[in-house]
Amino acid sequence: MGLPIAIVGAGTAGLASAIFLARQGYSVRLLERVEHLQPVGAGILLQPSGLAVLQRLGLLAECTALGAPISRLYGTNCQGRTILDTRYHHWQPGSYGLGIHRGVLMTALLSAAQRAGVQVESGINVTRFQQSAMHVRLLGEGEQPLGDFAALILADGTRSALRAQMQVRQWVRPYPWGALWSMLPMPSALESRELRQWYRGCREMFGLMPSGCTHQARDSALTSLFWSLPLSEHDACREAGLDAWKTRVRALAGDAVEPYLQQLHDPAQLTLAAYADVRMQRWHDNRVLAIGDCAHAMSPQLGQGANMALVDAAALADALGASDTSAQQALNWSAIFSRYGAARRAHLRYYRQASRLLTPLFQSNSSALAVLRDIALTLARYNRFGRQHAVSTLVGARNGWLWSGGQKRDLHVWTGERQAWE
Repeated sequence: MGLPIAIVGAGTAGLASAIFLARQGYSVRLLERVEHLQPVGAGILLQPSGLAVLQRLGLLAECTALGAPISRLYGTNCQGRTILDTRYHHWQPGSYGLGIHRGVLMTALLSAAQRAGVQVESGINVTRFQQSAMHVRLLGEGEQPLGDFAALILADGTRSALRAQMQVRQWVRPYPWGALWSMLPMPSALESRELRQWYRGCREMFGLMPSGCTHQARDSALTSLFWSLPLSEHDACREAGLDAWKTRVRALAGDAVEPYLQQLHDPAQLTLAAYADVRMQRWHDNRVLAIGDCAHAMSPQLGQGANMALVDAAALADALGASDTSAQQALNWSAIFSRYGAARRAHLRYYRQASRLLTPLFQSNSSALAVLRDIALTLARYNRFGRQHAVSTLVGARNGWLWSGGQKRDLHVWTGERQAWE
């Protein structure tokens, strides 16, 4: 066996890639900066595109058993008028999204990686890499050598320090808006199959998403709560106090959210999440490849982050194909990573553009955009093309603005270079 492949970052993209590559016969070392891997984080929405990859990994049954099926996204404005009503059955009968605790997904992926023989090493801070004609050398703090590798996969997230060392043009732009979020027990009387949102213009948004349960507490259903706000106002929001924030939420969403607000007693129960837009001219530099949020982070408005990471992992496995695993360092890694980039380009380009277009419609100070959004989404609901475009975007099935064959294929089989929905 030749040199191993290094993957930096034990998030969704890193773990899923490690599983695929180890099952294909590659030696994989997964290096994570955090010392103790724990099942923490907010709720995420897995779309049919991500669920198809979980099916391929053999983890769909485990995740769906703990997650909460979502049948639609439903949003109203402060006057009670319906703004958003996107239903999964308009995509394919029986299709759904899956609200799930991020820790559930991470636990499932980590266990599968360990079963596949991935060498998972936590508490390892990779600070630098050096490329040569035959390998990539990783260095840690104090220039400590961490080993030589046939190839390096960067999956260390939006704030990757290693991405900047790639000889590739790249742009990182932080978003001025973020969100407060919390995970709360779902009152049994309020069980739901919809991701519910309330809007006041583009400036205020409150949402609730069923998020299933965890491996540790299988009988306790959870809900993800989130509140949009400009990052510049976070300190003022905290200083005003929890009661003042609850008053704003009640004014927007009404009595329906009271059972959740009553569970919030400490500002520490609300965690601030910030985001950034990451673009790269290409995703590889010789033997180094960036994937997941490290390569193409975007606003969470489309709910595609974890799904894109899973699809990246499947596409990488397909780009490697039936390569000879006995001589990993001798492979033409630049050509392999170019094939990966070609397979992902159209899909990621569309979702990056759609995310940048959509975000100001839900997170900005523009009154004009709020009016435009409300009119456009209302018209789309009563138009077959509009409904199909909205739902095919939601499920992760589009590769462009003007076409998508997503209604005719089953997403439970992801084939990488030729998407199952084409």
